[in-house]
Amino acid sequence: MTLSTAPESTQRWPLGLIGVAALIPLIGVLNLSSAARATMPDLWFKQLLWLCAGFVAGAAAARLRASTFELLAYPLYAVTCALLVAVLVIGTPIKGAQRWLDLGAFNMQPSELAKLAMILVCARYFSRFEMPGGYTLVALLRPLNLSRPLGLIAFAAYRYLHTRAKHDAAIAAGATEVPNVDPVWLTAVFVGVAVVWFALGALDLARGGFDAKRVLAPIDIVMVPFILVLIEPDLGTASIVLAVAASIILFAGMRPRDLAISSVGVVAVAVLAWNFVLHDYQRKRVTTFLNPEADIQGAGYHAAQSIIAVGSGELTGKGYGHGTQTQLSFLPENHTDFVFSVLGEEWGFVGGALLILLLFALVALMLRGARRATDRFSALMAVGAASMIFWHAFINIGMVIGVLPVVGVTLPLMSYGGSSMITKIIAIGFAVNAQLPRKVT
Repeated sequence: MTLSTAPESTQRWPLGLIGVAALIPLIGVLNLSSAARATMPDLWFKQLLWLCAGFVAGAAAARLRASTFELLAYPLYAVTCALLVAVLVIGTPIKGAQRWLDLGAFNMQPSELAKLAMILVCARYFSRFEMPGGYTLVALLRPLNLSRPLGLIAFAAYRYLHTRAKHDAAIAAGATEVPNVDPVWLTAVFVGVAVVWFALGALDLARGGFDAKRVLAPIDIVMVPFILVLIEPDLGTASIVLAVAASIILFAGMRPRDLAISSVGVVAVAVLAWNFVLHDYQRKRVTTFLNPEADIQGAGYHAAQSIIAVGSGELTGKGYGHGTQTQLSFLPENHTDFVFSVLGEEWGFVGGALLILLLFALVALMLRGARRATDRFSALMAVGAASMIFWHAFINIGMVIGVLPVVGVTLPLMSYGGSSMITKIIAIGFAVNAQLPRKVT
């Protein structure tokens, strides 16, 4: 990784990045005014207010010292994890998912904050602990790390309580098929393995002396918020959290052999997650993606209507406010997950391609911040911010045009949502921060 060595006085505000970052959400406000015209005609104005709040937060993020973000990384991470736990306990259920905290005037989605916390904590960890030649898999996993067995116990407890709750709910509803409850012996095996694991970790720590890396492993930093978001359930956001962390790790550097082994491990974990972690409706989304006509009136409805909307826009679209799929409410969630479908229907291939080019330019300009950064933390922070925007755009556009399963990921700076808008603009502020000539508190 090459960091900028240019004097601070020769570096200027990245006006190109700021301009593109301002243009995309303004297009989003215009798009929302058409998407929600029939159902929520004032939604565009609310989005405009969130946009103004985001600009203030983004400007503050751009002007803070990098050292301030380093100090905030772990406290913000701890607060975020606490909020994610609070969501599971006292969160507001909406459409079968428990992802929001009711703060009176508005709902807060802590999983959005988790993306920013992941960027900062990973940037701090990998800027402080470097490995010549790249990181090894053992260094990332730290198999005898003390926190790992605690996570195993938490997972065993969650899985038992979750299956017990599904079992009791099915009986109360008089269902003909009742899910099995994990046997007590399985939980006991998990706990027993965890106790032995913890003992080995304590022995390893006693022999090698105290080292922060022996207590706080990268995989633990990543997996705690990932799992908390996953069990809300929110597979889409959990995937983004994991992808952001993976992007930072790849930029920080991994040895080729360990990267290859990790790729095989990811496939194995995906198989286990499919069988033991994902909910039935999440698995159904994937099978519907592979065969969308199998349940076109059920699980495949969203994807089918989205493809119809985008395809019907043809080259130049039907015109602003004249999208039939949108205005007649055939297109579901047209103000959040499927805003790109609205754009494609009304502005056609030309409008969709222009937006993709703008998003590509935004990510490229954010990555320039990593190249111009004068310290490793700022470079990693910029990479994490750019990866967050990229993965959101890639997954959202992929799912609305039918090349990826529908997982509920919003389009950055375009979809409606206060928490989403503010966190995305703060992330852009991170990239601006990395290349500013001076940073003041």
